[in-house]
Amino acid sequence: MYVIAIVGAGGKTSRIKNLTREYVQQGKSVLVTTTTHMKKESDTVIPENIEDIRKQLNETGYCMAGMPATPENALVQKIGPLPEDFYETAVKEADITLIEADGSRGMPAKIPADYEPVIPENIDEIHIVIGMSALGKPASKAVHRLSLADKDLEIKEDTILTPLHLQKLLK
Repeated sequence: MYVIAIVGAGGKTSRIKNLTREYVQQGKSVLVTTTTHMKKESDTVIPENIEDIRKQLNETGYCMAGMPATPENALVQKIGPLPEDFYETAVKEADITLIEADGSRGMPAKIPADYEPVIPENIDEIHIVIGMSALGKPASKAVHRLSLADKDLEIKEDTILTPLHLQKLLK
């Protein structure tokens, strides 16, 4: 069992999909879940019990699982975290667990709040991502929680983002 948290903005889900594909091709079983919210995919398991996750992992080598986080009639369906007991058991069932542990409301960059990212205690690795699509855009259009920027970042709403700005945001 190995657990990786993916945090940051602009590429978390793509990173998870790429890692999932690589690990499954290596013959490893992969659990994908979240500690915040993530878009529900067509094959996402909303488990009634741990057997639902175990069955999916055994049949396909892959299981995305979480609990409903949006109303059924919402335009974009999202999942939230698994119950703690499901999470603890499911992690032991999979070779690799990939956790989307941060949110950015679809923006390519972000300034995290004090309570972010939401990283479980059993993490082996953390991958931090930032979307290069933020380059050349005004910060107001590309940075989630821009209001949390301090003077050290030297980023205001009309700042056109450069590689140096993205480097500062990653730090």
